[in-house]
Amino acid sequence: MNLIFKLAWRNVWRNKRRTLITLGSIGFGLAALLFQQSLIKTLQNQLVEKSTRTYTAHIQIQSNQVTDNKVPDFRISSPKPVIDAVQSMPEVTGWAPKIIFTGLVSSPFMSKGSLVVGIDAEREPSLTIIQSYLIEGKYLSSSRDHEVMMGVKLAKELDLKLGEKLVIMVQAEDGSLSAEAFRLCGIYKTDSPVYDGQIVYVPIAATQRLLVCGEAVSIVGVKIEDIEKIDALREKLAAALTGEPVSVLTWKEAASEIVSIQQFQNAVLLVVLFIIFAIVALGIFNTLLMSLFERIREFGLMMALGAKPAHVAGLILVESAFLGFLGIMTGLVLGSAVIVYFGRAGIPLPISDAMGYWMPFDKVLYLKFTWVEHLWSCAAALLTSVLAALFPAIHAARLKPADALRHY
Repeated sequence: MNLIFKLAWRNVWRNKRRTLITLGSIGFGLAALLFQQSLIKTLQNQLVEKSTRTYTAHIQIQSNQVTDNKVPDFRISSPKPVIDAVQSMPEVTGWAPKIIFTGLVSSPFMSKGSLVVGIDAEREPSLTIIQSYLIEGKYLSSSRDHEVMMGVKLAKELDLKLGEKLVIMVQAEDGSLSAEAFRLCGIYKTDSPVYDGQIVYVPIAATQRLLVCGEAVSIVGVKIEDIEKIDALREKLAAALTGEPVSVLTWKEAASEIVSIQQFQNAVLLVVLFIIFAIVALGIFNTLLMSLFERIREFGLMMALGAKPAHVAGLILVESAFLGFLGIMTGLVLGSAVIVYFGRAGIPLPISDAMGYWMPFDKVLYLKFTWVEHLWSCAAALLTSVLAALFPAIHAARLKPADALRHY
């Protein structure tokens, strides 16, 4: 066995130029795949992070009558059992109630239909990062429940400045029209036209008073430390809330459009993966097939001296494994260098403008390693390189020594 490995290693470097070309094709192909995996997975992680930390949450508890997860049309009339269940879960690292509804926001100069979000000013920072986008004024406070915070685009459209008065008008729970005056205390900027031009944040007590809905809330958002355990927590919460008229949704259900984007990106990545593995397979196959035809007499001599067909086939398979391994090492070095560089320098994304239209999204993406996907790709590349050598190996094993020795 040691002899086969020694011979295989020598044979790999018998034609250095051909070997280096093969290693280059495998290495550059794998490096491109690792970069693509890192880019897509980092992009997907940011999509989830921005979605769950600005509007939705990791888990969203709402009335089981709701038909629109974005703007719930029914409310949880008694949220205390829900809050008690959430607080009893050790996995929960943050939670906050919200009231979400559409209303008419008016300044002395202009009126515009907007999405009004009533938040618990003290609890909301444990769930979302909207306060980090504040560029003017101050964040909301439950002690100042006649103040609001809105996006820079909406403030400009309504011609409002800090401290100026506005009125929010909405249809209350009892069907009457309800209106209340507020003052603008803070302006935020996310660079998302939808967020900056549509959403108004109000203390939750003021929205409950405005809607005449008592202690009712639209949702209770929940944050978990390890997002991979989200399904298990959802099941625990659903079990704890059995009998309550509520639904427990993960972000995948509450923001299904994110899942659709991820599925499309994964499909693109799969196509790239197949193309690169096809290049790897063709490179190995071509190298070993050319080597086979150059070494027919050598294989015939080996078998004439007592080598079994299995030894000849094994020699070629080991050579292909060496080529695959060296190509993978080359790809790992190149791919890691690219990922480390863009992890520090960042990569500007043209798609960020499109994504940022409907949710806050960073214009520069800093790549991160996704080692699970990277290691699976390396293992698949090694397997592909060995499988690509099966035909040359079988062909060599079937050679007849007498015929092979006469080959020129």
